[in-house]
Amino acid sequence: MRKVLLITSTLILLGLLAGCYGAHGTSGESNPAHYEQGLVDKSAAVVRGMRADPSFRQIDVYLKNARGVLVLPSVIKAGLIYGGQGGNGVLLARDPDGSWSSPAFYTLGGGSIGLQIGVQEAAIVLVFMNDKAFKSALDTGLTLGADATVAAGTEGLTGEVASTHVFKDVYYFADVGGLFAGVSLEGGVIHVREGLNKTYYGQNFTPRQIVLERKADMPAARALKDALTVQPKAK
Repeated sequence: MRKVLLITSTLILLGLLAGCYGAHGTSGESNPAHYEQGLVDKSAAVVRGMRADPSFRQIDVYLKNARGVLVLPSVIKAGLIYGGQGGNGVLLARDPDGSWSSPAFYTLGGGSIGLQIGVQEAAIVLVFMNDKAFKSALDTGLTLGADATVAAGTEGLTGEVASTHVFKDVYYFADVGGLFAGVSLEGGVIHVREGLNKTYYGQNFTPRQIVLERKADMPAARALKDALTVQPKAK
């Protein structure tokens, strides 16, 4: 029940934010996917920025061993007695050959009760290291810390790895003003944004059809796929 309430409240908040974004951008009639394409473009910028920043130097190791990623350009955490967090983003799958799928739209939401005052905003990249965690997020939604282990990207790795058995289920990289931020994502709920997917692709593709079956493609997402691709080192 708590998970359902978190998802519902987060979707309402993010729906209002999406509406505000659209009101200041291109109208829905002339470009119905303006907000969605904006998320894709911002996600590409976030990944490029992290990969170019020495503070996030380990992210390439995770990306080239990943099963999938969830990129959230803006996760807002706010609190005044009752705190909450939420942000929309895009979920992509990585194939064994290193190529990336088109994006499906998801949200990360969560809540807590306590004396929390202030507002924080961060760009977050979640890297899924195995099929179980990734497909759970894809198909049924996922609660971090309960359904999957989660750790900061600074933990556990100092270089190349030979196999994925050493990984946690999910690692995160959080950027606050160009710095790697330590944030708590325990209890965060990942859930699909079906309305955003329909608007972006123009029909009702399921997330599985988009990221695993590759039945949907969007050329405008190429920059994001390129940003996530780690090229093998020249020998």
